[in-house]
Amino acid sequence: MNFDELKKSWQEQPTDEDLQNPNLKHYKEVGNIMAKLRRNIKREFVSWVVCMFFLIAVPMLPVYKISGYAAFAYYFFIVQISLSSLLYYRRFYYLIKSAKQIDLLASREHLLKLYYDLKYAVETYRIVAYVMIPQALFLYLIMIGQNRAVAWFEKLYNFRQTLQLDPNFILWMILSALISIVIIVLITEFMIRAYYGDYVKQIKENLDQMEAE
Repeated sequence: MNFDELKKSWQEQPTDEDLQNPNLKHYKEVGNIMAKLRRNIKREFVSWVVCMFFLIAVPMLPVYKISGYAAFAYYFFIVQISLSSLLYYRRFYYLIKSAKQIDLLASREHLLKLYYDLKYAVETYRIVAYVMIPQALFLYLIMIGQNRAVAWFEKLYNFRQTLQLDPNFILWMILSALISIVIIVLITEFMIRAYYGDYVKQIKENLDQMEAE
């Protein structure tokens, strides 16, 4: 055996750390995954803050012409969306805070808890996003309606009368709502998969491999 083969053989020998913890590779991989998740959560939170500032400023922009009862309803929905969004961001905050603790990444039991906490946070994200769909539709209606939003709300309130006198308006509203819901669902599912879903699967794969080994 020459020197190169001896060196390679020596490098392939398990270290003391590996002997004490044979799943060290998986722990490190999960740690790297959580680091990426923290970056994604921070990026999305920054985007959310920018979006909320824009939505708050919308009624002040002359182009939208939102005033009176429409402006009151608009800000009411903004408050609802903000509080609902903070619900899942709060859950994500505690998740990434706990994930920074090294001891939580040092055993399969802790990683399993971290996995289910992350999965629960993602499901909370999905549920809150779907629950906010009606508020988002009303915001969209006010924004595109401009000074006609109040009249549109009155027509919707008097649904039966509007259905008889202006059925095209009701049809347009229904089609717009359906298209908007489909778009919101697709965007939500895309963001969940791009920002969180794949990483949840990767953590689960590492846990399965640790169990198999």
